[in-house]
Amino acid sequence: MIVLLATLFLILVWQVVKTLCTNRQKHQQLIVAQQQLQSCILQIGNFAAMQEKNHNLLDFYNALGHSIAALHIQLQVAQKLWQINPVQAQQSLSEASQLTSNLMHEVRQIVKSMDRDSCE
Repeated sequence: MIVLLATLFLILVWQVVKTLCTNRQKHQQLIVAQQQLQSCILQIGNFAAMQEKNHNLLDFYNALGHSIAALHIQLQVAQKLWQINPVQAQQSLSEASQLTSNLMHEVRQIVKSMDRDSCE
Protein backbone atom coordinates (compact mmCIF):
# COMPACT_ATOMS: atom_id res chain seq x y z
CA MET A 1 0.00 0.00 0.00
CA ILE A 2 2.83 2.42 0.90
CA VAL A 3 4.56 1.59 -2.37
CA LEU A 4 1.35 2.39 -4.24
CA LEU A 5 0.93 5.69 -2.39
CA ALA A 6 4.60 6.57 -2.98
CA THR A 7 4.20 5.74 -6.66
CA LEU A 8 1.04 7.85 -6.92
CA PHE A 9 2.80 10.65 -5.06
CA LEU A 10 5.77 10.51 -7.45
CA ILE A 11 3.44 10.50 -10.45
CA LEU A 12 1.60 13.49 -9.01
CA VAL A 13 4.89 15.34 -8.35
CA TRP A 14 6.09 14.48 -11.86
CA GLN A 15 2.82 15.88 -13.36
CA VAL A 16 3.14 19.07 -11.28
CA VAL A 17 6.77 19.54 -12.39
CA LYS A 18 5.80 18.86 -15.99
CA THR A 19 2.94 21.40 -15.77
CA LEU A 20 5.25 23.98 -14.18
CA CYS A 21 7.82 23.51 -16.95
CA THR A 22 5.13 23.87 -19.61
CA ASN A 23 3.78 27.01 -17.94
CA ARG A 24 7.28 28.46 -17.70
CA GLN A 25 7.89 27.85 -21.42
CA LYS A 26 4.56 29.45 -22.32
CA HIS A 27 5.36 32.42 -20.08
CA GLN A 28 8.70 32.88 -21.86
CA GLN A 29 6.94 32.65 -25.23
CA LEU A 30 4.49 35.33 -24.09
CA ILE A 31 7.37 37.58 -23.04
CA VAL A 32 8.99 37.17 -26.47
CA ALA A 33 5.66 37.84 -28.20
CA GLN A 34 5.16 40.97 -26.07
CA GLN A 35 8.63 42.25 -27.00
CA GLN A 36 7.91 41.62 -30.69
CA LEU A 37 4.59 43.44 -30.37
CA GLN A 38 6.26 46.43 -28.73
CA SER A 39 8.85 46.47 -31.51
CA CYS A 40 6.08 46.43 -34.11
CA ILE A 41 4.27 49.28 -32.36
CA LEU A 42 7.48 51.32 -32.39
CA GLN A 43 8.00 50.58 -36.10
CA ILE A 44 4.41 51.62 -36.85
CA GLY A 45 4.98 54.89 -34.99
CA ASN A 46 8.17 55.53 -36.95
CA PHE A 47 6.42 54.67 -40.19
CA ALA A 48 3.55 57.06 -39.40
CA ALA A 49 6.02 59.87 -38.64
CA MET A 50 7.91 59.17 -41.86
CA GLN A 51 4.67 59.10 -43.83
CA GLU A 52 3.70 62.49 -42.37
CA LYS A 53 7.09 63.94 -43.29
CA ASN A 54 6.75 62.56 -46.82
CA HIS A 55 3.28 64.09 -47.10
CA ASN A 56 4.64 67.45 -45.92
CA LEU A 57 7.50 67.23 -48.41
CA LEU A 58 5.06 66.41 -51.21
CA ASP A 59 2.99 69.47 -50.29
CA PHE A 60 6.16 71.56 -50.24
CA TYR A 61 7.33 70.33 -53.64
CA ASN A 62 3.87 70.90 -55.06
CA ALA A 63 3.80 74.49 -53.76
CA LEU A 64 7.37 75.00 -54.96
CA GLY A 65 6.38 73.84 -58.44
CA HIS A 66 3.45 76.26 -58.55
CA SER A 67 5.66 79.14 -57.40
CA ILE A 68 8.31 78.35 -59.99
CA ALA A 69 5.63 78.16 -62.70
CA ALA A 70 4.27 81.57 -61.64
CA LEU A 71 7.79 83.01 -61.67
CA HIS A 72 8.43 81.57 -65.13
CA ILE A 73 5.20 83.15 -66.44
CA GLN A 74 6.14 86.54 -64.98
CA LEU A 75 9.56 86.38 -66.60
CA GLN A 76 8.06 85.38 -69.97
CA VAL A 77 5.63 88.32 -69.78
CA ALA A 78 8.48 90.71 -68.96
CA GLN A 79 10.55 89.35 -71.82
CA LYS A 80 7.71 89.77 -74.34
CA LEU A 81 6.76 93.22 -73.08
CA TRP A 82 10.31 94.56 -72.95
CA GLN A 83 10.21 95.94 -76.52
CA ILE A 84 6.49 96.84 -76.56
CA ASN A 85 5.86 98.33 -73.12
CA PRO A 86 8.92 98.70 -70.88
CA VAL A 87 6.81 100.02 -67.97
CA GLN A 88 4.68 96.86 -67.88
CA ALA A 89 7.81 94.78 -68.35
CA GLN A 90 9.35 96.50 -65.33
CA GLN A 91 6.16 95.79 -63.34
CA SER A 92 6.30 92.14 -64.36
CA LEU A 93 9.96 91.96 -63.33
CA SER A 94 9.09 93.51 -59.97
CA GLU A 95 6.38 90.88 -59.44
CA ALA A 96 8.84 88.15 -60.44
CA SER A 97 11.36 89.55 -57.97
CA GLN A 98 8.72 89.52 -55.20
CA LEU A 99 7.78 85.93 -56.08
CA THR A 100 11.44 84.95 -55.94
CA SER A 101 11.85 86.60 -52.55
CA ASN A 102 8.75 84.85 -51.17
CA LEU A 103 9.84 81.55 -52.65
CA MET A 104 13.33 81.76 -51.12
CA HIS A 105 11.81 82.64 -47.73
CA GLU A 106 9.46 79.64 -47.90
CA VAL A 107 12.28 77.31 -48.90
CA ARG A 108 14.43 78.54 -45.99
CA GLN A 109 11.55 78.01 -43.53
CA ILE A 110 10.92 74.48 -44.82
CA VAL A 111 14.63 73.59 -44.65
CA LYS A 112 14.84 74.91 -41.07
CA SER A 113 11.77 72.89 -40.14
CA MET A 114 13.24 69.77 -41.74
CA ASP A 115 16.54 70.33 -39.88
CA ARG A 116 14.67 70.62 -36.57
CA ASP A 117 12.68 67.47 -37.33
CA SER A 118 15.79 65.48 -38.25
CA CYS A 119 17.51 66.48 -34.99
CA GLU A 120 14.62 65.18 -32.88
